[in-house]
Amino acid sequence: MASFRTDDPPRSSTPDRVAATSRRTRPGTRPFDPRRLPFYYGWVVLVAGTIGAIASVPGQTAGVSVFTDDLISTTGLTRLQIAISYLIGTGTSGLLLGAGGRAIDRYGSRVVALAATFGLAATLLGLSVIGEMSTPVGIVVMSVGFGCLRFSGQGLLTLASRTMIAQWFDRRRGFVTALSSAFVSFSFAASPALFLALIDIDGFRTAWRIMAVVLVVVIGSIVVALYRVSPEAAGIEIDGRGRTAIPTPSDDAHEHDEHRSVPIVGTDQDATRADALRDVRFWALTIPVAALASTGTAITFHIVDLGSELGLTDDEIVRIFVPIAFVSVPVTLVTGWLIDRVTPLAIAAAMAIAQLVMYPMVGLLDTWWGAVAAVLTWGMAQGCFSALTSAAIPKIFGRRHLGALSGAQMSAMVIGSAIGPALFALVQSISGGYRAALWLSAAVPAVGLVLAIEGLRRHRTTSAS
Repeated sequence: MASFRTDDPPRSSTPDRVAATSRRTRPGTRPFDPRRLPFYYGWVVLVAGTIGAIASVPGQTAGVSVFTDDLISTTGLTRLQIAISYLIGTGTSGLLLGAGGRAIDRYGSRVVALAATFGLAATLLGLSVIGEMSTPVGIVVMSVGFGCLRFSGQGLLTLASRTMIAQWFDRRRGFVTALSSAFVSFSFAASPALFLALIDIDGFRTAWRIMAVVLVVVIGSIVVALYRVSPEAAGIEIDGRGRTAIPTPSDDAHEHDEHRSVPIVGTDQDATRADALRDVRFWALTIPVAALASTGTAITFHIVDLGSELGLTDDEIVRIFVPIAFVSVPVTLVTGWLIDRVTPLAIAAAMAIAQLVMYPMVGLLDTWWGAVAAVLTWGMAQGCFSALTSAAIPKIFGRRHLGALSGAQMSAMVIGSAIGPALFALVQSISGGYRAALWLSAAVPAVGLVLAIEGLRRHRTTSAS
């Protein structure tokens, strides 16, 4: 295992490191200087980044699904053909997210989030003018459309916003990111009803155009005015310890690092993307969240058909999501608090164990005890999601290459979410039911659990030495 850093205690930048950045950090003080505020600017970043993540909902599954029937009737494609287009678009988006993460490290969260906001708005406007198409043309057009939606919304805008929040906190990172995720989760849950209300105004085309205008005018303004790359970019010490402003770098510092467009953050011991991909701990953190993204999306996608297989009505089967939310939100806050105090590998192991129980229990939702177990374990697994995707990576691997590392993790999640529904459909067509797919899917978190246990063993060995 690489020895570039340990996960306890978390590291932070020092004023000496900040003093080695270039004059190009000054954009971190525009359009206003955060150092002039009487409180730590990270709290503004938390609010702005949360709003940015919420604004990605038109590119999320919850936002796209509301428009599926309109797309089917407008384009002339079948539901299966729309699903294939969605698979192609989502998978392609996942493959590109690694480059998006590296762009965040190179250009900063503000630049990337602004580009993603405009890209998402442009995609919505483009989709709002589609009409009936032949099957080959329709699949190509919708694959490109879904790819742009997923890449700009679910991918870049979410990734840039989460990365920015994680850059601004060290000691409270877990709790802060959990708090943000709780608000995002509630907003995503409420978004289908809001989007349906927009559709009722004058159809799906007008709904998408309204969203595009809001993205450009409102979200674009928030990104430009409030987003900041990092505390270093604004000349502030991370966590606002003593609210001490850090002096503007000198000309000598400018000569030292004249080619960088964003300031140096983190430490020289922080892992690169290549370092992390060779480390068992990265995969211990990534495989459980990728597994839930894949299987959770698949179950949601086929939920009505699964309910029919179990003898449940549509209303009965979809009610499962409400109690899951009530379980996952408090667990999210607890794991956010906990990850600031223990190694993230313990939370990764807990998430994997929860999924190993959850998947078989979903196939027993027609029994009261199976439904209770499925709700509790699904909520627990979902509650670990935020801690492992927002706080775990910078705690173990540092902040220097956070965009690239988070991009690699999110790429695995997005590709998993594309594969899951197709895999479930294939297994169902072969076996005649979804239970086999649920048992098959349990192999992935089982691998994650083995890796988490190995990571914990190495962590104890390192700590003891």
